[in-house]
Amino acid sequence: MENQISLPLYFFSFVLGVISHGILDYIPHCYPLNSKVDVILGLFLMLFLIYAVKMHSKLLILVVLFGCIFPDIIDLSPGILNSIFNINLPIFDNIFPWHFHEYSGSIYIDECSVSNINHLLTLIFCTIIIYLNRMNILKNFKTK
Repeated sequence: MENQISLPLYFFSFVLGVISHGILDYIPHCYPLNSKVDVILGLFLMLFLIYAVKMHSKLLILVVLFGCIFPDIIDLSPGILNSIFNINLPIFDNIFPWHFHEYSGSIYIDECSVSNINHLLTLIFCTIIIYLNRMNILKNFKTK
């Protein structure tokens, strides 16, 4: 019975991860980190979160994080794998609209002041949300 109740929560969490990816990709942004550094740091952060949370929260965190990277896995991974491993996987049209050039917020010029403001606002917003919910968030992390 518990799995039936939690299944909609996992689905909703996955969808929220996908939507948050779309929102962040849609707003104008540059990439302040080298893509390899970005992937390594992102992977380290995801593994740390999965390790650091209590057992009852691990699956939910995993589902949310998978939702956050799912659009890139679907749309971008063949091209990335081709360039890294010098292979020739087929590349299909993007499925997620924020990866279409006309809807992407990626800035392809050297003027990143709008992007810097958006990065700063995103960090401030996340910090406020985490601070306001810090007691509930801390309950989900392992303590000694």
